[in-house]
Amino acid sequence: MWFRVRARTASILDVPEHGDTVSRYFDVFLIILIVVNVVAVILESVGSLRARWADAFYTIETVSLVIFSLEYVLRVWSIVDNRWRPEYAHPVWGRLRFMRSPMAIIDLLAVAPFWLSMFFPMDLRFLRVVRLLRVLKLTRYSAAMNLLFEVLRQEARVIGAAMFALFLTLIFTASATYLVETEAQPEAFANIPQAMWWAIVTVTTVGYGDVVPITPLGKVLGAVLGLIGVGMVALPAGILASGFSDALNRRRNSLRREYRRAMEDGVVDAEERDLLKSRAASYNLSENEVDDILEQDDAASPAAAGLCPHCGKPLGGQAAPPSTSR
Repeated sequence: MWFRVRARTASILDVPEHGDTVSRYFDVFLIILIVVNVVAVILESVGSLRARWADAFYTIETVSLVIFSLEYVLRVWSIVDNRWRPEYAHPVWGRLRFMRSPMAIIDLLAVAPFWLSMFFPMDLRFLRVVRLLRVLKLTRYSAAMNLLFEVLRQEARVIGAAMFALFLTLIFTASATYLVETEAQPEAFANIPQAMWWAIVTVTTVGYGDVVPITPLGKVLGAVLGLIGVGMVALPAGILASGFSDALNRRRNSLRREYRRAMEDGVVDAEERDLLKSRAASYNLSENEVDDILEQDDAASPAAAGLCPHCGKPLGGQAAPPSTSR
């Protein structure tokens, strides 16, 4: 009994599959609740509205806190039955591994400060700001955001190397500019950290204009930094673009492998096709992309060539077409 309840809970809390109306409605309910929370936090920062709608804000916070806390507990309890996440199948280590995942940490941060405030004194302004973290829970329901996180994880080392090179450039340029400008502008370039503020504003092409070099050598350093910044700031964007392309190709290939597994018996029934489309939705692949992948694999399948998918021999006792090679 409890195993069936836990498995059903896991399917409801997971990304909704085709035909699972309860899961879809539950996700819509959570999305609306998160949006209401974020709007309430923003409006509560206005003093007049906070005084007028204090009871409404308190009710929204209390109800949301109970629901989000229950959601977190149910996710940890039922994750072992999530068929899309076999790495969490172990009853103890699987749950601990899930609790260390980014989305589980976000869920915990959305409720933990308020439970901790019952035992430890905390600044109410800090608690109001922490409530805005609940907007990150929306990333669970966005396949595009999940794709972004996947790309960031895959390209973390390359992006880190680019950012490290940019950081070294900022340090050297800020230090040189400090040595050149400190006598001419002792207030604007009083130390290297202040010079780094100017360097960051320059390299990102923001250009507030509050601090500018006035010496000839300082202007040369500023020009060089601006030229370097154009390339260095654009470099992570190129890395991310390449990472997105690679990630989409991996997802398409993964869908092809799942389709080929479904075709091992020679046919893809309606249930298997719905599962493939559900998987494609979680991969952020459009319906047209899915249809193209299925059509390409259908055309390349052994059955389309008149061969048995199991043994590779001609179907119906027909001879294989003669080879044209000599």
